[in-house]
Amino acid sequence: MDEEHFLERAKQFAHRLAELQNRLDPDSYDLLLRILRGINDAIVHRRNGGSDGGSVDVEFSPRDQDRFTPALGRELEELTSLLGPHGLRLVVDFGAEQERDRMEVEAIARASGMDPERS
Repeated sequence: MDEEHFLERAKQFAHRLAELQNRLDPDSYDLLLRILRGINDAIVHRRNGGSDGGSVDVEFSPRDQDRFTPALGRELEELTSLLGPHGLRLVVDFGAEQERDRMEVEAIARASGMDPERS
């Protein structure tokens, strides 16, 4: 990536981040910054010879999990698309959310007289 392209993407990133600071509630914005710090740490670790593929593991409290909505995930994805020469590919694991959804579906099935274990 040439310097001009890098500077343009950096400006877009800064502009988008400032826009999000004005639009998001403070707790959601702080969560976004924590995730971005984790991504930065992973990039630095990988450039320094880390062998884990640059994965990011940011600890989420139950409140953080509620705060990290699909909309916030899309905002994060848009921001990370501006990082690096071709952007970064972001995969968000909603494992805990999937487990809650599974338990809720099973509870609905039981309340409807169905046996979720048999399906």
